[in-house]
Amino acid sequence: MRATYLVMGSVASALLLVQLISEWQSAQTVFCILLVGLAFFSRSDSNGQFLIIAFLTAFLVEKIVFYPVELFIFPLNINFIGNSVAFIVQFSVDVLLIYLVKNRMKLSLVLTKGKSPCILEKNYAEGPLYGLLICYASIDMLAFIENIIRNLDRLGVDESFAKQFWDLTFFYDNFEYMKGVLMALTIVVLYMGVVVRKRHNQTPKLS
Repeated sequence: MRATYLVMGSVASALLLVQLISEWQSAQTVFCILLVGLAFFSRSDSNGQFLIIAFLTAFLVEKIVFYPVELFIFPLNINFIGNSVAFIVQFSVDVLLIYLVKNRMKLSLVLTKGKSPCILEKNYAEGPLYGLLICYASIDMLAFIENIIRNLDRLGVDESFAKQFWDLTFFYDNFEYMKGVLMALTIVVLYMGVVVRKRHNQTPKLS
């Protein structure tokens, strides 16, 4: 029964995040709050907590890097430059997260100085998270490429040729929705990873 409630809570959190996608800043705020909640929920398990803290760290890095972008670049009202920088920043954060997840065990050993044996155990959330992060990175890079193609005239390409791509806005139009769905799935995967770890730790070990 407890596992059922946990699953329901995970799904409810994901649905809440999806509903707030239209308000992008609100969705990011909810995402951050849910990550903090998961970090607290997994406080007794360094293994699962590292993955959650990795996402929180990346979220913080993105906000710090975006601050000067929003302060100095976006006010110029040059969408081509602003969007290009935004997509590259987010792609860079994706790469950072991929590195952190892929090297979780090594980094955890350094951070804990080898004092927490549980970090060497397999975490079943890593595989799905790695797949989600590839999706994050793919969307950001494809959005960046689309932005370049849509603005070829700004790069010196003849306008008569470039204008056929002016309506190429699939990723631009659906960017927040796609990223929001991935954020919701990330919360679900992290949450279920914590649940599996807790149940595993509570299972009596056979001597």
